[in-house]
Amino acid sequence: MKIKLPLLIAAIFLISTSLWAQQVPSRIEFANMDLRLTAGAIKDIQADVDALTRSEKYFQKKLERVDMYMPIIERIFREEGLPEDFKYLVIQESALVSDAISSSNAVGFWQFKEISGLENNLRIDRHVDERMNIVSSSRAAAAYLKDHNKYFDNWAYALIAYQRGRGGAADVIDESNFGKNRLKITSDTYWYLKKFLAHKVAFENTIGTSNPPYYLKEIENVKGTSLKTIAKEENVPLELIEEYNKWIKRGKVPEDKNYTIIVPLSNLEKIEKLQSQRKITSKDLPGDINDQQQQNFPLVDNYPSRSDRTIPHMVEVNGLDGIYAPAGYTVKKLAETAEVDEYKFRKWNDLKIREELETGKIYYLRRKRNRAKFYYHTVAQNENMWDISQKYGLKLKKLYRKNRMEPPQQPKVGRVLWLRHNRPANVPIEYREPPKKEKKVEEVEQTKPLDKTQELEQEDRLIKNKVLEESTEFGDTLRAIDEKTSKDSLELNESKNAKIMETDSAQLNIENSSSIVNSEIENVDLTLISENLKTAEEINGETDDSDEENEFEEKDFTDYTIKKGDTFFSISNRFNMKISTLLNINNLGIRDTLSIGQVIKVNNNGFIAENNVEEKKNPVENKIKEVPTEKKENKIEHRVSSGDTMYGLAKKYNVSLKEIMEWNNKEDYNLKEGELIVIMQK
Repeated sequence: MKIKLPLLIAAIFLISTSLWAQQVPSRIEFANMDLRLTAGAIKDIQADVDALTRSEKYFQKKLERVDMYMPIIERIFREEGLPEDFKYLVIQESALVSDAISSSNAVGFWQFKEISGLENNLRIDRHVDERMNIVSSSRAAAAYLKDHNKYFDNWAYALIAYQRGRGGAADVIDESNFGKNRLKITSDTYWYLKKFLAHKVAFENTIGTSNPPYYLKEIENVKGTSLKTIAKEENVPLELIEEYNKWIKRGKVPEDKNYTIIVPLSNLEKIEKLQSQRKITSKDLPGDINDQQQQNFPLVDNYPSRSDRTIPHMVEVNGLDGIYAPAGYTVKKLAETAEVDEYKFRKWNDLKIREELETGKIYYLRRKRNRAKFYYHTVAQNENMWDISQKYGLKLKKLYRKNRMEPPQQPKVGRVLWLRHNRPANVPIEYREPPKKEKKVEEVEQTKPLDKTQELEQEDRLIKNKVLEESTEFGDTLRAIDEKTSKDSLELNESKNAKIMETDSAQLNIENSSSIVNSEIENVDLTLISENLKTAEEINGETDDSDEENEFEEKDFTDYTIKKGDTFFSISNRFNMKISTLLNINNLGIRDTLSIGQVIKVNNNGFIAENNVEEKKNPVENKIKEVPTEKKENKIEHRVSSGDTMYGLAKKYNVSLKEIMEWNNKEDYNLKEGELIVIMQK
């Protein structure tokens, strides 16, 4: 009996561990690819699987967290068109710990670094870090992986590029496999792919078998609402709401776009009931589509007369301060005339750093609104998102978010755009006949000679129509057309715009218009959609975004002229700024290019005058560990090993990233294993 007892205990142990242990097969299907595993690869992957499942308690705890978040990730991947197999990658990256931070400062569920997060449209600043938002970061990860697959045409290689970058992946893959759906996995296959396959094997047959502590409910359209208010409305402890929404740093949902809040609930019946209440039909939506009334916008007061259009004029546009842009004025000159800073002027009008004015346009002298004073806009021929945002005094990024679009995407003719509320996810995009324009002068039977104004209008229309007919791309924007015709019709455009404005101001009573717009919502039953469309703005009135969009103090920044080799990363590092701050203050996007001689604003406190930089000698040269280096008279040659980064080398040798770039004639921050990096001694 003494002999059998240990055997019995061992058998019980083996049975319990076998519940979680998974055997690695010789073939694995991944993202519609057939992966053939060699004996060496199976051995490596099996070791990782065993390590993942060794502790039943730890594996079960992780599985419960996976089962909470996985329905959200699976839905997003279906919407984004990404193979569902990639859902196992988030387990590998962060174990679904929202605020996980790696040694290389990668953050969140999908472990984005700041620059890659910004490149994938995640907001990262002192108010928000969307890398810790499961919905936003999962969409960003899907976009990032799809982008890599466009290049490699191989999902396995796209996965490797997720970790190494496209340039780094090129060192560990075989180009002959581009486009193939069958791949041989050996012991020499890059470790990250084998580690991923281990997570797929370990979790594939266990997902959905646990009893997670909470079911995660997603809520939207709560811009400007505090987490405290949400917790009260959902009858959930505030601490729990904060725990599952760590991406919000100041206890309040920002108002710049529609974010998804996660509410952990323990009652599944309550979730199902709430989901059934969210079904919306078009007849339940607020407001009406009024193509005729949209022609009245923008609402302009004090528009300059024809004889006064050679100089700037202060006007009121859609209830906001504005200025008329005459011919010959640049952004800088017009901003100086209005006594506002140029970068603020650009930000208020959604103008990029090198974008110039359009003659005859009205520009805003304060921030545009978060919501228009009109419900919907039907896109007409040659209209783009910028035109429409200016037409209604609506921030461009708000217009994109309300319609679930991403820049630089442009709407098709006839699409109905939402201007006051965010279009709910379960309401389909609507298309209708675009607004009818006035009949062309040339089509109307003439009973009397045209006056001078009509002749100008007719000639202008003929020029524009000719450009449209010659355009090879459907959907040329109004700006593109204006550029093609500017030499021929500068004066004609001014005449046409003047006539339209004069007609509008003669026909439009602003007070009556406002009452019409306001009355549209009073007669609509909103009970079925209050959860989807209720916002803080409706309760508290129009907000100023002051909490989340504090204007930068001009005194805190100084001008810097772009030099050869400068990048957003090197500039932010040099002047002690976050990349997001650098982009925000200069109204730039992460994909915008920098030009030599371009002047931007940088952190004044972190400013380093080049001529005053004192060269410092390292008094502890002998303390530098030079295991992988070879020291010469005036330089160190560092042999790149696995895990090395440009930032790490700069920190190790007390030099700047820009200096390393210049010493080694590098154009990017990618390092190759075995590469020789020269570090000049100071």
